[in-house]
Amino acid sequence: MVKKAKACYLTELDVTRLEKHAAADAKLQDVLDDVLERAVIVDSRDIPADVVTMNSQATLIDTASGEQMTWTVVYPPNADFAQGRLNVFSPAGLALLGARRGESIRFTPPSGDQKVLKVDRILYQPEAADDFTL
Repeated sequence: MVKKAKACYLTELDVTRLEKHAAADAKLQDVLDDVLERAVIVDSRDIPADVVTMNSQATLIDTASGEQMTWTVVYPPNADFAQGRLNVFSPAGLALLGARRGESIRFTPPSGDQKVLKVDRILYQPEAADDFTL
């Protein structure tokens, strides 16, 4: 039995920008298509404040180790993992995008060991701050 992936929330503006970044790369487009199949797409002004959107900054807790980390989900040109700027097309970025505060996300990083992180807090969400330019 195949487990259906949980729905995620995305804004129309994020979808448009993600499609632009994925357009030149068939692999990224395939990954984005998988995300869009389970997405609930809403107007940027209607996205709940507890949802991770593009350029949101969130604090997560590793459920296995208890380690806490803060990541900002960014487009590929702005990614810098060491600085906490997570490429949206990375396994962790894709899992985090559209997740809600309190949810656990699951992904498999390049190391191959599945990670489970709980979205503890959303420190910044552009839409909640009325910032639609990011």
